[in-house]
Amino acid sequence: MKKNYNDFYLLAVVFVLLFVAYQTILQVVPADYNDIHDHAAFARQMLQGQQPYAGNFLVYLLVNIFSFFSTKAVPTEIALCMLIAFATTFRFRLAQERINHLIYHDSTNEPNYFTGVFYALTLLFVFGIPIPGYLSDDKFMYIGNYVPNVWHNSTILFLFPFAMLLFELSYKQLHAYTSKRNWWITLLVTLNLFIKPSYFFVFVCVYPLLLLVKYKFNKKFWYSILPLVVGIFFLALEYWVIYKMSIPAGKEASSVIFMPFYRNPEFANLSLIPVAMFFSLLFPIIYSVFNLSKLRKSMLFWYCVIQFVVSVLIFFFISESGPRASHGNFYWQIVICTWLSFFVAFLALLKDFKTDGRTNKNIFLLSIYMLHFVVGVLYFIRLILTGGYY
Repeated sequence: MKKNYNDFYLLAVVFVLLFVAYQTILQVVPADYNDIHDHAAFARQMLQGQQPYAGNFLVYLLVNIFSFFSTKAVPTEIALCMLIAFATTFRFRLAQERINHLIYHDSTNEPNYFTGVFYALTLLFVFGIPIPGYLSDDKFMYIGNYVPNVWHNSTILFLFPFAMLLFELSYKQLHAYTSKRNWWITLLVTLNLFIKPSYFFVFVCVYPLLLLVKYKFNKKFWYSILPLVVGIFFLALEYWVIYKMSIPAGKEASSVIFMPFYRNPEFANLSLIPVAMFFSLLFPIIYSVFNLSKLRKSMLFWYCVIQFVVSVLIFFFISESGPRASHGNFYWQIVICTWLSFFVAFLALLKDFKTDGRTNKNIFLLSIYMLHFVVGVLYFIRLILTGGYY
């Protein structure tokens, strides 16, 4: 019972702190670069019929519901900050449960409980080490790097826990098929698409490939494909709504195009991209190198690696034309897949601590992970103090 009370108060405190953080970011980031400000405005415009509900309508609909269908800026912005604070608290809770499953011991409740709390909080802050970005004249910490966390984009923040759940349940389905889980995957696919389709772009490429490896062409494979069929239908509907229906009169239409590196202007020298990628994912890369002998046969490891590779390839080769060309909408799946890489590697490291103890290798790997956490805290402070998230 005491643990339940601890959980309730903990989650309440985390939610309030996150709400204050997002409200602060809303105020300090200039409106021209503030996605939270823009997304609240989109919700008001949809409510007033100035634009149709986008294919990924769920966040905007919820903003209007929780603002009691207000057309004023403040209520809609408060509602949106509450929604993303809830989603981030939900992600924190999911991470905390997975961590506690690894480190919890009945004989030492309190230390392990708060250790799990701390580790779950670190996963909300871990950030790419911004080399070479921060060494440039612009001192970029976000642009040009492959970051596992962002603080400024409300739709990707709301998507996070649902993408995390889709990843977890689909991996379990790859391990052992159940028809009940297939229904949950279908629901999560639908939620992902109606919030933001970014992670589904990767999921629809990688999941069927690993299903084929696991189940060949037997009936479990075909049953497991059904959620993807539903997802592709909704994705096509979303494409039609966004690119065909939502065109203002007299305006140029946008479309999805194949154009390598069209939206990757961050580095004039493309040779710097591997450097940025290496330092952005330093912890999962070093963990994988140190433990390759036991990881190379792990379905979870390959699921994570292939997803990240596909997320980057989508960013490099697929873009938008027309008025949406500068929006960078095919970047967001990288954030989700990078965070999943950190999450999976960190859980694996905690398991190593549990089985092997405080070896030099484990301490070294934890130190690298904590470096990512410290950089993330510094990035957050910089964002609050300067109002710039680049």
